Amino acid sequence: MLLTYSAARNSATFDEPAHLAAGVAYWQHHDFSIYDLSPPLVRLWAAIPALWDGAHSPPAAIADAYPPLERHWRYADAFVAANLDRFSHLLFVSRLAIVLISCVSGWITFRWAGRLYGPRSATAACAMYCLNPSVLANGSLVTTDCGTAAAMLASCWLWWRFCRSPSWSRWLLACMALLAAHLCKFTAVLLWPMMLAMALPFIPWRTPRLRWLLPGAWLLLAVAIVVLLNAVYGFHGSGRSIGSFDFNSSFMRRIQHAIPAAVPSPLPARLLEGLDSQKSDTEAGYQGFLFGYIYRGARWYYFPAALLCKLPIAMLLLAAAAAASKLAIRGSAPPARGAGERSLFLGLVVFAIGVMALGDLNIGTRYFLPAFPLAIILISRIWSVDRPASAKTRSLMPYLRDALLGVLAFETLWVCPRFLTFVNFAVGGPSNGWRLLSDSDYDWGQGLIDLRDWMNDQKIDSVALAYFGFVDPRAYGIHYTPLTHPGDARFVAVSSYFLDGLENRISLGSGRRSWIVLPFYRELQTKTPVAVVGHTIFIYSVLDIESASIQRGESPPLGP
Repeated sequence: MLLTYSAARNSATFDEPAHLAAGVAYWQHHDFSIYDLSPPLVRLWAAIPALWDGAHSPPAAIADAYPPLERHWRYADAFVAANLDRFSHLLFVSRLAIVLISCVSGWITFRWAGRLYGPRSATAACAMYCLNPSVLANGSLVTTDCGTAAAMLASCWLWWRFCRSPSWSRWLLACMALLAAHLCKFTAVLLWPMMLAMALPFIPWRTPRLRWLLPGAWLLLAVAIVVLLNAVYGFHGSGRSIGSFDFNSSFMRRIQHAIPAAVPSPLPARLLEGLDSQKSDTEAGYQGFLFGYIYRGARWYYFPAALLCKLPIAMLLLAAAAAASKLAIRGSAPPARGAGERSLFLGLVVFAIGVMALGDLNIGTRYFLPAFPLAIILISRIWSVDRPASAKTRSLMPYLRDALLGVLAFETLWVCPRFLTFVNFAVGGPSNGWRLLSDSDYDWGQGLIDLRDWMNDQKIDSVALAYFGFVDPRAYGIHYTPLTHPGDARFVAVSSYFLDGLENRISLGSGRRSWIVLPFYRELQTKTPVAVVGHTIFIYSVLDIESASIQRGESPPLGP
């Protein structure tokens, strides 16, 4: 219910028009070159409801004249224009397909916690998953994040079951989930060290003759996935020599130079070319923003710092309670449960290290989304820990854990349905979040519906707009002029992204865009806005914009 409400009340985030447009094009035109920065499975899935609802897909040739990093954006413009009056509806029905994936993740979390700790922990884990603001923020968006998290969770769950009790049927199920993960996002490569680490606690269980069973099954999975990936891509470009690729990213060029040119590629050409495009995109150096500081590239401390803001206080306290309970009763758990718990913990640690070490983007904690269910399952252990009935004093743990679960619900529902803007109250709450975080951790373009409602309430026909988002605001019934050409608008609406001093494109209408940065953003921050809608769009009078510009000694905010 919360995800459906969020899907209805939040406008398109920055990436969603491109993902949806590409998914529809895949089905209608069979052209997978439009968006190859990640594999196509989630886009194919999300586009099905839009196709059933009559989405119009422009000719794929529209994108052919542009380089790989621009094709999906140009095609998204054409798609939104072709479906302008129905775009918001098409996006909503497509988001429902992602909601279904989120529910599957919740079910796996419930089952896994139940298998490890029992029914009370299963219920608590499901509640924590459903009340996690990051899950709710991303769990209905037409992006690759939720689908990837679900496929990686399913892969870990099925592999964990195989490690506990090996059988060919369980190995095959793990193989299918692993294949799905690799067809969602390149991040799935982290599953290989994760799964190897998850197998380690179970190896001592085996007899000396069978201790090579789990490493052998892991290697067999690697062979099977390579074959299946090639089969899914129709073996197009499979076996092509490494030296024949014309890679653009320095990452892929380094790999290419380290391997003899005549060595055949074990993966299909489209997959390698997509990875090259994705690396080229990230190597350009996205702007990062943390605690008011703007920088290029990635910082190792970004994820820990951002997570301390994005996680509810109740969840942090529950995690501390789970760690304390583990230390307090160390060694008393049954051997099977101990191995299963260590396996899950090792998988979580390897994933976290992998994201922090390999991640070259600091634009959102959504890259940590696959870790949340694993952490939630481990936290749910405190619902399986009670003081023995023979103890003289009663434990406060049952009251504490249930009370914290109630606090978690309060913290999360306080920001409903604007879950993307959640930051915990220890750092100032949602209204202060724009000073700490940006992009997909706070303002990802989701505030157009709130802006439209404010304009209707105030009977304002048009505003000057500096909107951080890719969709044309007209798709949500907003009449506007760009901030670079404000006309005679009385009010100026500025996304918090630009108020933070970050640089990006704004829509000029008819698919045209211009890069802007507000040179007087610090001066504008000192002005009291007329209104703040959805926590992310600040509305000022034109006089405030002019005053801030004069204070800075700048001309009106034109593109650099």
